[in-house]
Amino acid sequence: MSNRFKIFIVFACILNVGILFLLSFWFMSLPWLAGDEKFLIWATSAIKLQNRELPATSDIALINVSYDLELIDRFDEYGFPVGNQVITDRLKLYEFFAIINEQEAKPKQIICDIFFRDETPNDDLLRGELELRDDVVLSYHLNDSLMPLYPLFDNVDRGLSDYLTMNIFEGVYKYQLFYQDSIKLTPLRVFEKINPIPIRTAGTFVKIGDQWTPNHFILNYRLLQKDIDDIELGFNPINLGELLLLPPEDIAAFIDGKIVILGDFRENDFHETIFEITSGPLILLNVLLSLEAKDTKVNAGFFILVGTFFLFLSYLVFYPGDFIEKRIQHLYENFKLLKQLVGFMNYFLILSICSIITFFFFNIHLNVFFLSVYLYLADILTHRVYKQLGKA
Repeated sequence: MSNRFKIFIVFACILNVGILFLLSFWFMSLPWLAGDEKFLIWATSAIKLQNRELPATSDIALINVSYDLELIDRFDEYGFPVGNQVITDRLKLYEFFAIINEQEAKPKQIICDIFFRDETPNDDLLRGELELRDDVVLSYHLNDSLMPLYPLFDNVDRGLSDYLTMNIFEGVYKYQLFYQDSIKLTPLRVFEKINPIPIRTAGTFVKIGDQWTPNHFILNYRLLQKDIDDIELGFNPINLGELLLLPPEDIAAFIDGKIVILGDFRENDFHETIFEITSGPLILLNVLLSLEAKDTKVNAGFFILVGTFFLFLSYLVFYPGDFIEKRIQHLYENFKLLKQLVGFMNYFLILSICSIITFFFFNIHLNVFFLSVYLYLADILTHRVYKQLGKA
């Protein structure tokens, strides 16, 4: 092998490492998952789940609004009445906020995961109480054209609470912090209010203080739906109507110093996740807990680890007759189709090992299937070129 050809291989490997990083970051930025990712994420997340640390019950207060409803008119797009619709009882919400506004005890933050889109006669009462607070974040959503539909109360802080996954399996496996590089999703907005540190986007990443994280990341669940159904654990949501039956001082003690989440924990707002069907407000809480714990991080160690794997994989692609390729050709020389399959699985297995390591150390999964496809096609192309040049 000539020195010029050796230099070419070194250059090709370094260039390929750069391409692999670009592809990896691009796949990370996509809100959907491939089939291999779902299984790999489930398997590794299940191991992490066995060692999870539950949040302190003294830090969290869950308030369920599933059964505190009122009936209002429904109108069509032209403003004509077409019947009725059910929404969360605004008068009960007014009573709740009026009570805590009169108390000295203050919550850490309040996530109001209720969509205030339709008008009711009690809106002015509720608006007056909400505008007295700077610790409330209201949820809003996107319409069918992916444009924001803001809540009625425009003088109250808000965050986007949609699950922008769009994956072929219909479920919340990845979570996004920024939508279109400027709109903060609810957990990030709440985290920012609790921790007043600079937060900005940079391509497919988000910088939170001095920490970098992918904008889309695999969520670590610290609190499952079955946990809040278990009364003995102490996370059981209290119904809003039942809470309002308590004396004001008991309500104040219930929310004092806690992350308070009002939402539908029991009936309608449910989504598939990696482990179970989970209520929307609980997903928001888990994202906030992940941010607080700094679960997902991109640092020099991540680049060194992944870069080492990518360099080895690039060597397998560009070095003619590497030891793994020779072993495959020797074992499966009479089985052409099997030889091709084993060649692909070789890349798939190495990338899977890399992805498992990065998940446990950095909470980041690689898209091993599509990266394997790219490497395998590059290997075939390289082999054909070398054959034409008499290098194979």
